[in-house]
This record gives sequence, C-alpha cells and structure tokens, in this order.
Amino acid sequence: MNLTVVAFLMVVVVIASVFFKRVPMQLILCIVPIVCCLILGYSFPEIGDLIIGSVNNSMKAAGYMCMFAMIYFTMLGKTGMFPKLIRSLLKLFRGNINVYAVMVITSAIAAVSMLTAQVVSAYLIVFPIMLPLYKKMNFDRIAAMIIAQTSIAAMCFVPWGIAVVNSSVFAGVDALELSRRLMPVAVCFIPVIVLQWIYFGIQHRKQGGMMQIQWNEEDHSAGGDGKDEAFLRPGLFWFNFLLFIGVVVMLSLNKMPSFIIFMIASFLTILVDYPNPKDYQKLLKEAGEKFYPVLSMLIGISTFIGVFQGTDMVNALAGAVVGNIPVLLTRYIHIVLAALMVVVIRFMPNKIYNSMYPVLLSIGSKFGLSGPDVLAPFVCNMTLATGSSPFTPTTHVGVGILGLEINDYCKKAVPLQTISNILVILIAIVFGVVR
Repeated sequence: MNLTVVAFLMVVVVIASVFFKRVPMQLILCIVPIVCCLILGYSFPEIGDLIIGSVNNSMKAAGYMCMFAMIYFTMLGKTGMFPKLIRSLLKLFRGNINVYAVMVITSAIAAVSMLTAQVVSAYLIVFPIMLPLYKKMNFDRIAAMIIAQTSIAAMCFVPWGIAVVNSSVFAGVDALELSRRLMPVAVCFIPVIVLQWIYFGIQHRKQGGMMQIQWNEEDHSAGGDGKDEAFLRPGLFWFNFLLFIGVVVMLSLNKMPSFIIFMIASFLTILVDYPNPKDYQKLLKEAGEKFYPVLSMLIGISTFIGVFQGTDMVNALAGAVVGNIPVLLTRYIHIVLAALMVVVIRFMPNKIYNSMYPVLLSIGSKFGLSGPDVLAPFVCNMTLATGSSPFTPTTHVGVGILGLEINDYCKKAVPLQTISNILVILIAIVFGVVR
C-alpha cells in the first residue's frame, strides 16, 4: 500500500480514537503504528527495533528526569514549604488589601505552585488559600480561575513538567533544551497577565464589588482536610528551601544530567525529612502513581514517533501536505493552529493536537524551522486551552474547589483565553520568540 495513504490512515485512526474513547490513548499510540508497519511489510523484529530505539531516546531525553522529579516534588510538596512561602507573601499585604493585590497574589501563588509541575497541585495550593479573600471581596471566582490558569500556563516551561517532557519527545530534543527555548515564550505571558488584571479589575468595579478590604490572619483559612499533617516538616523549612534553590540553580547551569540532580535531591529529602521507612514508602508509592500515566504515555508517543519517522511516513505525509497547500499558509500553519487551539480544544481533547505534531514538525523542517521552533507556540499556550475545556479532568478539580459550574466557567473562559492566547503569540512573533 502507498506510504502516504498508510500515514494518512494512521493519523486519522489516532485522531478518531480521541473521540470514541473506547481504548486508552497510550495503547492506541502503540497498536495502530504496529498494524501500519505490518501493512507496509515490516517484520516484528524490525518493528521492535524502531520502537525500542525511540523509547530509549525518549527515556534518556526526559523519562528518567521526570521519574525522579516526581519523587522529589511529591515529597517537597508534603513538607509544607510552599504553603509557608505563600503565607509569607500574604503577610506583605497585611491590613488594607485591594482587588488588584488579590489578583497579583493569585498569579504569584499559582506560578510558585506550578513549580511542582502538577496543575492539580497548583489548584490545591492557590484556591483554598485565596478562597476566603475572594468571598470577602465578592470577587468573581471565574475570573480568579482564569487568572490562575494563565500564570500556570506561563510556568509550563519547567523541564520536569509533562508538557515539556511530551513535547521534547516529539521535537527530538532534550527536555532542558526545549525548556530554555520556551523561557522567552513564558516572558511573553507577563503583559497579557497584566492586561487580565486590568480587565477584571474594571469588571469588578462595574459589578459593584468591593475594591478594598481589611484582611487579617483570622480571615485566612488554609483549607484542606489535614490528612497530610503527619508529613509536614515546618522545622526543616530552610533546609528544604535551600535544597530547592540548589536544584533550580544546578538545572540552570546544566553541569550534570537533570535526572541525577533530582536523584540527589530526592535522596537528601528522604534522608533529612523522611528517614522513617513507613513515611518515604508511602510517598514513593504516591509518586509512582503519578509517574505511571506519564511513563505509559511516553512509551505510546515514542512508539508512534519511532514508526512514523523510521518508516519515513512523516516525510511522505508532509510532502503531500506541502504540495497541496499554498506555500505562505504552509509556512505558518503551526502558528495558525496554535492561535485556534483554545476554541478547538473547547470541543475536543487536546490529544488531537499532539497527534499532529509529527506532521507539523516535518513541514516546519522544510522551511528551516527546528522542532522547538515549531512547538514554541504550543507547549505553554496549550494550558490556556486545556484549562478552558471540560475534556480536561484537572479543570473539573479547579472549578470544583471554587464552587463553579463547569459550563458557566468554560463559556466565559474560552473567549477570554482565546484573546490571551493570540496576544501571547503576537507578542512572541514581534520579539522573534515564535518564528
């Protein structure tokens, strides 16, 4: 069968599986490419070589780092270091606090919380802490969710995050390399976040909300059910904080493999914070439960990429696309699709975009664009889209904590985040961050 036809069928079947949801995406990404290889006449040993080579490359680039990062940040989150940092931030505004300060604090806490690289963790930190302030000021909680989500999106450049890990596999680059490429994109979020503060501040005033309130410690409730209190280590705050700073510095210096940095950090955290086997075994189990979905998706993506590239399907399909679309549109197809993704993902899962990455990367290479160049407008900005979609489980967590109705939230979030997404991309284009 014609190589281009098989490549087209493989992409269509993978995209269709997103809608039917009859089989987990991880397995679809494995089984469909194998069947396509068999149709093209490849033997099982040949298929195995394509897959194993791709999986090994993915694990070397991102998998091992992600595994040890999950262990470290699972334990660090339990120590209580992040909530203590946040309480210190809140104390800076003790006394009079206005609506703009509430929005600034929301953004700051969401950004700091996203260092855990877990959107759910960020929600569980920022919203229980800030909810009493929202209620006392009668601040629109949909606006709060949008503001937090935008700051979370800006922080999705962290190399241990699933967005960078998965995208680095598609781009065929090291996760740290892609992360550095995304940092300027993250900076482009800052003016958009400021514009959101201004917009929601004006809306709050128009709705007759309180512009300023008196805040004190008694008004604040940290929330939570206290089930993790046994893991708190308030007396070891400075050890954990300095170790965390050391990890960030070592990652930025790029003097050793990132997975070794997180391995050492995990070891020291266990040694100092959780020397009791009963404690660290529970935390390792929790980290393992977080890592398993990541690992299975990495294997699925690697299988898809290994077959797509190893059989040369990607070049065949990209050649067909380039030959039938005007050159001007083809050159900027990745930017056009990125600008539309908030609206698209409102009505379908984001994996439809992931399945198109190989084709976009191949098309981009024909115009001299590297993998990171093509994916630059997608990785961070994708969180604006997934955070505005009912297809994303984490969105339900956020709106649930805030007591919102998911459809009401998405109805308001999609147009605002579409504008935010386009503004970020335009700013990035002006400054040459997105090509």
